Amino acid sequence: MQVLFHHFEKTSGRDLLVYICRLVEKGYKQGSKPIYIHFNSENEAKEFDRLLWTFRQESFVPHTILGNPEQEQTPVIIGWDTNQIETAEALINVSQEIPRASKSTSKIHEIVGNDENKKNKAREKWKAYKANGSIIKAYKAD
Repeated sequence: MQVLFHHFEKTSGRDLLVYICRLVEKGYKQGSKPIYIHFNSENEAKEFDRLLWTFRQESFVPHTILGNPEQEQTPVIIGWDTNQIETAEALINVSQEIPRASKSTSKIHEIVGNDENKKNKAREKWKAYKANGSIIKAYKAD
């Protein structure tokens, strides 16, 4: 399993979410499916869902919230702590915990915000992934 940690210098939530939108769009265009984006809460997931529809005028990334009937045909699925997918080709984790889908995913993107609590959680996740034999890389995101 390959794990990429995306570290942010900015603290703005919108900048971070737009970055994730671009990451999802790139994966979708490369044919990865399903791509699962995991958040801490339903509110965060729904905020991202709205942004993914509108973040760029010329962009279209078909996606759904986990549990919707059209989920089987949708290449991008959004979930949260109590509403998780079990398997995905690619996982983008915005939450503080490691989601269940990480066990069956070949590529994981860990999104790390610029505050000490999020950095500490990222360090814990790094150790857990390392202990499982994952290939880990760090990336400074803008």
